[in-house]
Amino acid sequence: MISEKKILKTFQHLINTSDADDLIEVGSGDDAAVLDTKGKNIVHSLDISKVGTHFPPNFLPEDIAYRSVAVALSDLAAMGAYPSFMTIGLTSNSKDLKWYEDFAKGIENSIKDFKIELVGGDVTFGEISICVNVFGFLYDKPLKRSGAMPGEKIFVTGTLGIGKKGLDDVTNDVDSIYSQKFRRPEPQFLKSEFISKLASSCIDISDGLIKDLSSICSMSNVGANIKFEDIPILKDVADLSYGDDFELCFTISEANSLFLDESDYFCIGEIIEGNEILLFKNNNLITIETDGWDSFK
Repeated sequence: MISEKKILKTFQHLINTSDADDLIEVGSGDDAAVLDTKGKNIVHSLDISKVGTHFPPNFLPEDIAYRSVAVALSDLAAMGAYPSFMTIGLTSNSKDLKWYEDFAKGIENSIKDFKIELVGGDVTFGEISICVNVFGFLYDKPLKRSGAMPGEKIFVTGTLGIGKKGLDDVTNDVDSIYSQKFRRPEPQFLKSEFISKLASSCIDISDGLIKDLSSICSMSNVGANIKFEDIPILKDVADLSYGDDFELCFTISEANSLFLDESDYFCIGEIIEGNEILLFKNNNLITIETDGWDSFK
């Protein structure tokens, strides 16, 4: 018969094989982990993924695990930080131990791909939901949302709308490059490291470009002009309001922007005085119908 103890045992090998002896003083198995941070500032973020809201009911447990870790880590990339360790809280109503073993495989793959250590967690019975706490350290300075200045350029790191197309394909059981990207999102750590000394503000595009850029603007007390033709999108203007792309949107001075490779970073507009985001297409101002994703709507 399945039990919490048996479920937790499926994850124990992921912790016992840890080679981060310089960080982990006491790992999982006691009531809490003990970590030696060597006097560094810890960057922390928490992300919750829930069935029917963040992934469809037909999602495989291995994919649920990997995606849940990846989307949580994207917040570290947006802050200009690299991953170090994590804890995971899992709620699941499965009574099949193999479900948990497959979930553990997804966690193991994320550990290998992102060079992160699992130091503990918890499991309980209920509707499927995963809470991932991720911790890391800065490449250089923190990339906050509040540093944008009028006259600076706005960049994104990749094509938008892929997340929405991937979700559609996963929901319809279509195997494609888009469904694979939805199952295995890629936090932009390499680009985060490169821009960490150059950018003035940054955010990951998880809720849609318009909504996430508006977070930069509101916290920086500025506005933005963006040009539709310059934004790399998969399909149409609606791609600007979909989430799940996990690219970075950042602002940077014109001088610093000269260090960016145009094949990897795309200038989509500039920061202006005011408090509005103005979207132009063929030099005409167009109305933005929906700003972005909100799980409460």
